[in-house]
Amino acid sequence: MLDLTSSLFLGLHHPSGRPGGWASLTTGRAAALGEPAVARRVAARVAARLGAPAGVVHRSALHALVDVVEVLAPSAVLVDAGAYPLVRLAAGAAGPVVRTFGHHDVGDLRRALKGAGPRPVVVTDGWCAACNRPAPLASLDRVARAAGGTLVVDDTQAFGVLGPGGAGTWRWSGGRPVAAVQVVSLAKGLGAPLTVTAGPTGVVARLAGHGTRWHASPPTAADLQAADAATDPAARAGLARRRRRLWWLVRALRAGLRRLGVGVVGLPFPVVHTHRPGLDPSRTARVLRGRGVRALVLAPACLPGPVLTFVVTADHAPADVERVLAGVRAAITGVPR
Repeated sequence: MLDLTSSLFLGLHHPSGRPGGWASLTTGRAAALGEPAVARRVAARVAARLGAPAGVVHRSALHALVDVVEVLAPSAVLVDAGAYPLVRLAAGAAGPVVRTFGHHDVGDLRRALKGAGPRPVVVTDGWCAACNRPAPLASLDRVARAAGGTLVVDDTQAFGVLGPGGAGTWRWSGGRPVAAVQVVSLAKGLGAPLTVTAGPTGVVARLAGHGTRWHASPPTAADLQAADAATDPAARAGLARRRRRLWWLVRALRAGLRRLGVGVVGLPFPVVHTHRPGLDPSRTARVLRGRGVRALVLAPACLPGPVLTFVVTADHAPADVERVLAGVRAAITGVPR
């Protein structure tokens, strides 16, 4: 079965047979009481790549986002209406008033901030993997700071695959954060299921001894070893090759779909959403599955209806792209297998 549902974008799997090892999988103590040196090393590397002065490791993006909101102690949290559900869940779990503003709508955010009180927190995804567009980060940051608040960006989708060296949405767009906080899980781009929270030194120092870091162990030794390998400067050339291969495959699939008269959503990204009048996503997915191709049918909040989605990774091959296109062609023409 050709699988186009996994978001291990660069195809980093970190098998257990690689060199290294650990005496214990977990420390059994709160991260705030002490964590392996590798955790600090990974956090520093990721923060530097994001253009932030400091970073700290969290077990997951959910842990990180809850802690960030609590540390910033906002009067209100304003969440992009198209943000990933995890972002909205974290904002609500932290306790303050939660409002939404229009997806990537700076003007609506400005209106929503009126009367929000002191220290508002604005939360958005850096890259929306539904409409495949970047958030207007520089503008959102300016508006948030003008209101006395802080922008918090979950850039999990883009980190590792977009921008110079996989530095994420902000660097891809040519900008650099001023005082924003960035939360990035390494699970998608780098195949390591842990999160780094990066931002101003004072905020990161408070996060290091706060909240879930008192109530959870550090990431496991296996997770940290995978993150260490993926962020090692010695791995940059190999990751660059994987990114080039990934983007070639993405462009090839998008171009082939367009030749078939199938539209693709937004800008090039490994999550390829398709739409075509009269082409039912669910039926097309069944046709593809009958031909040994596994795809997704999604209904993102910021799109008008369900879409057929292919998640491309560097593990795929040009022949896989042709196999997908042949399946879509069969669904369009009604030609049997």
